[in-house]
Amino acid sequence: MEFYRSVPKIELHAHLNGSLSNSTLAELRELKYGKESLRDASNDCFYKILNGESLSLEECFKKFQYAHDLTDRKDALERATQRVIEDFANENVIYLELRTTPKRTTHMSKREYLSTVLEVIKKTPDRQSGIIVKLLPSIDRSKGVVEAMENVDLFIELSVLFPEIIVGLDLSGNPFGTKFSDFVPALQKARGHGFRLALHCGEFEDTQEVQEMLALGVDRIGHGTFIEGDNLAYAKKHQIPFECCLTSNVKCKTVPSYKDHHFQKLLDMKQPVCVCTDDSGVFETSLSKELEICAKTFNLSGETIVEMQRNAIEYSFANDDEKKELLSRIEQFSKTVNISAV
Repeated sequence: MEFYRSVPKIELHAHLNGSLSNSTLAELRELKYGKESLRDASNDCFYKILNGESLSLEECFKKFQYAHDLTDRKDALERATQRVIEDFANENVIYLELRTTPKRTTHMSKREYLSTVLEVIKKTPDRQSGIIVKLLPSIDRSKGVVEAMENVDLFIELSVLFPEIIVGLDLSGNPFGTKFSDFVPALQKARGHGFRLALHCGEFEDTQEVQEMLALGVDRIGHGTFIEGDNLAYAKKHQIPFECCLTSNVKCKTVPSYKDHHFQKLLDMKQPVCVCTDDSGVFETSLSKELEICAKTFNLSGETIVEMQRNAIEYSFANDDEKKELLSRIEQFSKTVNISAV
């Protein structure tokens, strides 16, 4: 495990509210409900997917309600964002693309919500060295198309104030009961503004939806679990990177086991692919753990794990100077560690 912790890592698929650690949950619970709440942490069990627990994808989405309740005030959201960034930095993640959907609460407008997250990220270099953080604000498709367009307008407005932080956007949320085609106008507007798209794509079986996403122009594919046939051939031809989240997929039962994960197929066909956490808090994992699981399940060498991080830099939405800096840090690691011994 020590090797996987020491590797400088690139995280391209992590949701803010799904990445709250045990200690952060306790902090946020005390902040909102007082010290008495610390005596009963049973609600934390609702947030997490425990070992052996079998949940559908729709049930997995319900887990976020607990985190949303704890981050409905500015001070709590600031604390949550700080702690998530610190947790990734402590795992030696050197580049993080964080995702969150702006939420209107009793205490914050959507603009205040997103601005709060952005301000914390902006201050990160002064407070926590060693990690570059970007934001992919999200459209929650379960909230409908009107809110989707509102969110895109908000993202465009705030990107003027935070041009080096907002580098793309995400389409996520519970997909059931929605049609992707309804969101195309909002996504086209975002793309016209220059935003790159990292869309949750192929999370469930819908060949037509995947085809529509590919036709729109997706820069990275989130999960891609059920992408097959002509759609997979298209992704291969255009070398669209897949963001694979192994434990997430296993615990949400979209794949039956680690060894059955589509990561192996993608690797065999030389498809661009990176390993990510998705929701490290909900799924009780870390990027170090995910890389170790990946290496042991698919018999990958230390050199391959490091090469995957080099490749992930290229798949990222970092600028050219940042990519050079990140690559130099990985090369420095490669010179000081006997990777071939792993």
